[in-house]
Amino acid sequence: MIWFMMVVTGIFTFGTRFIMLSRVASKKLPAWLVEALNFVPIAVLTAIIVPAVLIDPTSQSLSIIGNPRLLAALIAIAVALITRQVITTIGAGLATLWILKWLA
Repeated sequence: MIWFMMVVTGIFTFGTRFIMLSRVASKKLPAWLVEALNFVPIAVLTAIIVPAVLIDPTSQSLSIIGNPRLLAALIAIAVALITRQVITTIGAGLATLWILKWLA
């Protein structure tokens, strides 16, 4: 059964990539799909970042008060809005988190 699933998954993966690279599918995506795809990066990043910032790893509960990760994330957001530079944003967020953990 496992070999069957591996083969089917491989065929499916190959097929989805082959269709997009071959002349089978049209090269132009519909406008509504292009507009919808613009929301994918922010949705994925939100789904990854929000739990990492707000959920305490030790108790698996929501942690807002006394959460150094939340303050570091807010400072990183402010730096991102001001500078529009990824490396500066990451550096400011990490530096803030390290300083807050060192002070605690």
